[in-house]
Order: sequence, then C-alpha cells, then structure tokens
Amino acid sequence: MPETTNPRRDVLRFAGTFLVLVFVFRWVASLGPIERVLHDPLCTLIARLSGALLTPFGAVLVQGNRLAFDGFWVVVVEACNGVLPTLIYLAAVFAFPTTWTARLWGGAIGIPAIFALNLIRVASLLVLGAHWPSVFEQVHIYVWQTLVVALSMGIWIFWAEYFVRPTARLGTST
Repeated sequence: MPETTNPRRDVLRFAGTFLVLVFVFRWVASLGPIERVLHDPLCTLIARLSGALLTPFGAVLVQGNRLAFDGFWVVVVEACNGVLPTLIYLAAVFAFPTTWTARLWGGAIGIPAIFALNLIRVASLLVLGAHWPSVFEQVHIYVWQTLVVALSMGIWIFWAEYFVRPTARLGTST
C-alpha cells in the first residue's frame, strides 16, 4: 500500500525543524571559539577580497577587517560577514525533506553563492559610501539586507527546483 503523506504535518515538520536548526546554528556561531576561527578570519578575508575587487576602480587600503575605498572607511564586522544568511539558508536546506546528497549539493551551491553575494554587497557599499555618503546608511540597512534575504531565498528555491524536485518527479508520469 502506498505511503500517504499529510501536507500540513510535512509543512509543520519542516517549519519546526527549520526553526530549531536556525537557533542551534546561531547559538554555535556565537560561541567564543567559533568567533576566533570563523568570524574574525572571515571578516578579514572579506575586507581583503573586497579590496581586491575595488582596486581597479580607485584607491584601496585594507588593514585587517578595516577597508577604505577612495577615503571612505568601513569595518567588516560579524553582522556583515554573511554567516547569518548562510546559516539560515543551510537550516532551510537541512530541514527540507530530501536526500543527504541533495542537501550536500545545497550546501555546495549556497555557501559560495551567498559568499559571492556578500562580497558584491560590501564592495558596492564602499563605492556608494565613497561617492554618495548621504545614502550609504539607508542602502546598507534597508536595501542590501532585504536583497541578501531575498537572494538567499532565491538560491534556496533554485536548489529545491533543480536538485530536489527532479528526483521527486522521477517516479511520476505527466
């Protein structure tokens, strides 16, 4: 007899698992050792790579996690290193009912995509701050935070459609 599923139960299971994973991932990411081995080096790496991206376009100075472009300085801090949207994305991938192979593909696609998106974010904010400092704060807080969330969701949808859904449809005929 074929196994029947309860869509409401499946959605509640996904939502509950997702929320638990977000809290667990966030808690782990906030631990002191993680700060030293993940956040601090990642902030420095993002400053260096953003500086490298901007070098052809103007004067760049990088000092650890501090970065200047054409005289406009920023400090890349934990909230700006892309870890939180990546953890939320991974929680959605791991909570989704699929195979571990598909989940590994989700991580392999999402982590570098969100990292690249964050590099573009930081570099573009430096250009904006150097040339239009009056709008820097609004774009930093309202535009880019919204875009990072929306684009991370888009990456998750891409993964679900192209790496999970075809597998689920193999046994069905349309």
